[in-house]
Amino acid sequence: NAGAFFYDDELELEKEFTDVVNAINGPESEQNLRFYPLIKRLKPEDGSVAMQEQACDLIDNGVAAIFGPSSKAASDIIALVCNNTGIPHIEFDVSDEEHLEEKPNHQMTVNLYPSQVILSKAYADIVQNFGWRKFTIVYDADDVKATARLQDLLQLREVHNDVVRVRKFQKDDDYRVMWKSIRGERRVVLDCAPELLTEVLNASTEFGLTGQFNHIFLTNLETYTDNLEELAADNETFAVNITAARLLLNPEPPAYTHPHGYVIQRDNILYETNETPRTLLHDLIHDAVHLFVQSWQNASYFYPERMSVPRITCDFAASGGRTWAMGRYLARLMKGTSGVNSTAFRTSSLQFDDDGQRITFNIEVYDPLDGISIAVWDPRGQITQLNVDAKVQKKMIYRVATRIGPPYFSYNETAVELNMTGNALYQGYAVDLIGAIANEVGFEYQFVPVADQQYGKYDKETKQWNGIIGEIINNDAHMGICDLTITQARKKAVDFTVPFMQLGVSILAYKSPHVEKPLNAYLLPFGGEVWIWILISVFVVTFLKTIVARIAQMDWENPHPCNSDPEVLENMWHIHNTGWLSVASIMTAGCDILPKSPQVRMFEATWWIFAIIIANSYTANLAAFLTNSKMEGSIANLKDLSGQKKVKFGTIYGGSTYNLLADSNETVYRLAFNLMNNDDPSAYTKDNLEGVERVQKNRGDYMFLMETTTLEYHRELHCDLRSVGEKFGEKHYAIAVPFGAEYRSNLSVAILKLSERGQLYDLKQKWWKNPDANCFEEPDPDATPDMTFEELRGIFYTLYVGIFIAFLIGIIEFLVYVQQVALEERLTFKAAFNKEIRFVLCVWNNKKPIVAGTPVSSLRTTPRRSLDKSLERTPKSGRRIVLGRSSEEMRESPRASGSGSNSSSAAKNPAAQREARV
Repeated sequence: NAGAFFYDDELELEKEFTDVVNAINGPESEQNLRFYPLIKRLKPEDGSVAMQEQACDLIDNGVAAIFGPSSKAASDIIALVCNNTGIPHIEFDVSDEEHLEEKPNHQMTVNLYPSQVILSKAYADIVQNFGWRKFTIVYDADDVKATARLQDLLQLREVHNDVVRVRKFQKDDDYRVMWKSIRGERRVVLDCAPELLTEVLNASTEFGLTGQFNHIFLTNLETYTDNLEELAADNETFAVNITAARLLLNPEPPAYTHPHGYVIQRDNILYETNETPRTLLHDLIHDAVHLFVQSWQNASYFYPERMSVPRITCDFAASGGRTWAMGRYLARLMKGTSGVNSTAFRTSSLQFDDDGQRITFNIEVYDPLDGISIAVWDPRGQITQLNVDAKVQKKMIYRVATRIGPPYFSYNETAVELNMTGNALYQGYAVDLIGAIANEVGFEYQFVPVADQQYGKYDKETKQWNGIIGEIINNDAHMGICDLTITQARKKAVDFTVPFMQLGVSILAYKSPHVEKPLNAYLLPFGGEVWIWILISVFVVTFLKTIVARIAQMDWENPHPCNSDPEVLENMWHIHNTGWLSVASIMTAGCDILPKSPQVRMFEATWWIFAIIIANSYTANLAAFLTNSKMEGSIANLKDLSGQKKVKFGTIYGGSTYNLLADSNETVYRLAFNLMNNDDPSAYTKDNLEGVERVQKNRGDYMFLMETTTLEYHRELHCDLRSVGEKFGEKHYAIAVPFGAEYRSNLSVAILKLSERGQLYDLKQKWWKNPDANCFEEPDPDATPDMTFEELRGIFYTLYVGIFIAFLIGIIEFLVYVQQVALEERLTFKAAFNKEIRFVLCVWNNKKPIVAGTPVSSLRTTPRRSLDKSLERTPKSGRRIVLGRSSEEMRESPRASGSGSNSSSAAKNPAAQREARV
């Protein structure tokens, strides 16, 4: 026996229960096990005492389980009786959430209705998936269970009280009062009983809450039983987007009955009849009976001898008698049941926790007007989209608000001449973009240019929006597209798709006509005075280097290294070589002759430093002067523009750039905004075209702040325009749609697909690049000014210091040498100095004769072995170098490099020695 409780007005549920039991029993000829339904009818006035008596009566009749009653019962007495006797108790309607102290008294109870805690989480996930940031929760104050299933959404109000509002109503109230308090709200979460839904929604019509761009989410799981399509048919203004939630059912209906009045979608075909509608409780009763029968069959398989009719009474259990042991076993089997992918149950994913609460189920989000499934929520919190394109397939022409402004939207001159109408009359980037999106999503559209040609600005006095934003707010357009920037103020009034273009703000300025470079352009990296100083430095350094090299004794070398006893020493550093080395160094060409003495090396190293810096500075600036035009003026960014008063600047009044500067707290932005406000005449324009014309007309005395994309377009059209500085204030263009527009996600998906395929880039190239443009290209707009002597004076000073140090070393060495000569020749220091300095100044004489008495220091370059032999042949007091005589004179004198005998005779001949000294 299977007992059940039903109220007098629940005959349909009672019939469902008996039909399911009979269907399970099957034909009598095939019956191995038969269940007998025992039904007790309740009246609304029945209290806990009456229900207890009837429950005990069922137990006395040997029922193996008790089903019900529905949520109309105000007491849990049935659960308590079953818990005391060990009889399984199966509920199929919503019940109050159990408190911790109540759980021990409900151990025999299993409820197939979804847990209110999990259901609340599902609603929160669905609303979050909608992308709602601001909405109002409306529920019936008389429904004590409403707060439980809305608790996750109600908790959002505690955190975001300014964006999540809560309103309550009661039956027979004037619902208009409640709707009036949220006039203008576009997103509503409505928890309402099906029998009140039509009346409640009707009352919201006069407050604009059922308009085309509003969205209402119905949380009652039995909303589908109400005929909302009749409400939409009777009210022409009823165009609100309604979505509802219900338990996801298996596609196949029960074999014993038909889905009377219940809309089922199978193979994209909707079936329904005009008979009594089937509700959620019908399906839950079906699953409850099947759950019990399945558990009984499983228990009978393992314990066939113990699965008999229970013989127990309420009085026996109350007096301390034993309860039905197999009843508790059946309860455990039912709680452990997994109904995932099972065809025996109508509702999918049937699982319970240890307390008998159903924690696993799927929620189907659907359109109750069309019966189309939109998405499915699963217990993991994931939402799977279904039939994304089904809503768009409605025969509807979308009005697209826009404004005239190339390259985004303009009139097609050819179409105007041919008197064409409709969308063929327009051309531009926005026209092609909407056409591509429409082909991707599948909808028809019509362009509607706004009369005031404005993007959308909020008037604080009238509290109204103008332009494209105003058209959308007033429900005169379904979407808006042009160079419409996403701003914080606009996001509070309308919604936006994902951006289709990223940009910034830059400065549009006038560019003087390009002037061809002169023939001497290669000299432009340095100023004229720098070139003069370089030439002077080359000549002076050449001469001074020659003098220093002649002073240095180490640079006097043996011209014939094989001759160990040369007649003369030679210095390679004459004017030609020093000049060549100086020029080769500054030209970075290198040279194969290098000095040896420290002072000359110091001199040359200083010159190399000078030459490297000069050469690199010239090279770095030469390319810029040969390829770039000079920047007109000193304005390189918004800060420079705001720091001067000669050049005026402005932007579109009320546009996104205007709002960027007006709302910013940055010093430069605020300064620029104040300067534009104080200009007379006004620096603002009504559109970009007027700004471009003012820049061209004023020829450098006016600059215009505009989006980089539009700036690039006008630069392609006009060769006398240029961009100044880096872009600032990152922005995005997107399509504006009303709040709650269900097609927003479809538009965003289409934009992303176009971007991935590169079509957005192709569209921009099509409308931005001008194939007929013949403007001079400027690879780098930054200027490179002339480098003056003041900027390079440090290099010259370094050269001078190095030369001074080299000369100081050379002079000290020269004076030491003169002192040695004076001692050897027994001359005064002055006479020796005059004689040696005269020879040094004879820069054309590069050979120095060697005679007896030459200081050893002057022979450092002579090979050591030859030097030793020379010192052996000639006494130290008899060797010296004769200064002041030419090589021709030395050749006429007796050669010191003769044979050994001649040298010996010469040494013995005093007359020869005197002649040699002369």
